[in-house]
Amino acid sequence: MNLITKSGLVLGSLLLAACSTSKPVQNLPANPVNFTLTEEQVGNAIINGGISKGWVMKKEQTGVIRGQLNVRKHQAVINIPYTAHDYSINYVSSINLDDNGKGSIHRSYNRWILGLNQAIQTELVRASTK
Repeated sequence: MNLITKSGLVLGSLLLAACSTSKPVQNLPANPVNFTLTEEQVGNAIINGGISKGWVMKKEQTGVIRGQLNVRKHQAVINIPYTAHDYSINYVSSINLDDNGKGSIHRSYNRWILGLNQAIQTELVRASTK
């Protein structure tokens, strides 16, 4: 093979690796609540933040909210345990998001989780100013 062909193969391989849709599942543990709020106010902020991003949010039990996002043929399910001092966003399951059972998932999931976290933070600020 000549140098141009070899360079093309290397470049093509690098491009394919960069285009991978699978990324490690991103859980967001122990996000601090930087305001003096009650547990109920934190729970309401989580629910409102989720709703603002299209998530269906439901209180499963005291201190735990279940979130579900449906996008076209894809579904993500998370649990959000919380207290007045912090909350976590934890992956539970998914449909059609390339979950391989080894901690990898479609990169869109991580983007959705980061967006949800930002929306929750916005709602926590809003709750602190009431």
